Amino acid sequence: MKPRWTDRALKSAALVAVSLLFGVVYASSESSLIGSVSTGIAALNSGRSSGLTHSAPGAVGQSAAALAPGSHSGATPGSTTSAPSFALRDALIPGSTASSIGLWAADWGGAASKRSTAGWEAAAKNDRILIGDAGPYSKMMSQLHAWNPNLTVLVYNLGPYLQKGSSNYNSILSAHPTWFAHDSQHRLINLPMFPGNYLMDEGNSAYRAWQAQQLLATVSSGGFDGAMVDSVGDAPVGGGHYSSGVPVNAATGKQYTAAEYLANSVLLLNGDKAALGTKFLAFNGLISGPEYLSATHILATSNANAGVSELFLRQPTGSISAFPNATTVQDSIAMMTDLGAAGKAFLGWTKVWVSGSSAQVAKWENFTLGVYLLGRQATSYLDFMPSHSADNTALSYSNLTDNLGAPLGTYKVSGSIFSRSFQHGSVTVNVSTGTTTITVV
Repeated sequence: MKPRWTDRALKSAALVAVSLLFGVVYASSESSLIGSVSTGIAALNSGRSSGLTHSAPGAVGQSAAALAPGSHSGATPGSTTSAPSFALRDALIPGSTASSIGLWAADWGGAASKRSTAGWEAAAKNDRILIGDAGPYSKMMSQLHAWNPNLTVLVYNLGPYLQKGSSNYNSILSAHPTWFAHDSQHRLINLPMFPGNYLMDEGNSAYRAWQAQQLLATVSSGGFDGAMVDSVGDAPVGGGHYSSGVPVNAATGKQYTAAEYLANSVLLLNGDKAALGTKFLAFNGLISGPEYLSATHILATSNANAGVSELFLRQPTGSISAFPNATTVQDSIAMMTDLGAAGKAFLGWTKVWVSGSSAQVAKWENFTLGVYLLGRQATSYLDFMPSHSADNTALSYSNLTDNLGAPLGTYKVSGSIFSRSFQHGSVTVNVSTGTTTITVV
């Protein structure tokens, strides 16, 4: 669970940061534009509107067959991306037509429970995809869709974990202890950061079937458009401090390899998608561009409709003055391209959870937006979190949502300069300085 922005007073402070954000150069007069910079900044007080619509049918992902570690179906690191297609789309994936920016919000950290009616309306109109907890969202479902019929609302799911002390934890531990993951010492595995969360064994088919039915019940009872399954991926087998131990593969008696673990994650997602049917399924587990190319691309072979990259371009508590190098930027764009080629929506999430001046936070937001636009596909979405407690539904790029238009081809690289042309402008990112210029003509 990640804390979100619950204090509206902080939003006013954020406006100062965002007012410094955009290096937007207008070749025509501001009065001739739908949204000038000043209009876009002012729109933060009343919400943002992405103007996105549903799209025509397209392809879904593959079955549980996993790609070899290090392989992927998109561009290779160091190359430019392939041209995006704006014609072929999955009917379940929110389409973005020619708009330049698509927005989503990870809204399961507490902000929703304190949101005013006006705030809920702004959130519905601002974003194309909202992901939140069942409690506050199920009460607002009908109203959210009334405000925005094109909105896709997903319920947050903890993923392959059960919380200690819950009825499900107690009953499953008693009746089906083998459904829980165990380390080599036969101990249960939890997460030090969230010690009440205990890992389940995705390799157990009975557990996967149970989890899928639980997910379906939550989606159906709350009237949701689908679900987002959190914490899917190979973090528990990474050898770090993410989990209290490395899970053992019951089929081999040895610790899971990353490839084995991710293959089971695909099976979990495929079971969830089969249970949800026409409902939308997203997952959190892509991690970052480099991680995607080295391992988590296997998750893109699942039948899920979307994947979340929670560490898009930076670690939340990383240095606010350190920006990713050219290879990381290219890997991140390759991840976006690969998800689009697989017929899936990409949900990028960038978090700045360290102290910094408003100008420093603004620079990071501008850089994130620039890289996102360099790699943006027809169904790519962005969520920027300017503080540990931010409510992302309050931020806006309304001044740029429609003005840039559709991209004209792929991004280009010249030294440290990345650039991409659009129908009505261009985006330039200098990875050596972390600066971004967005030009609207």
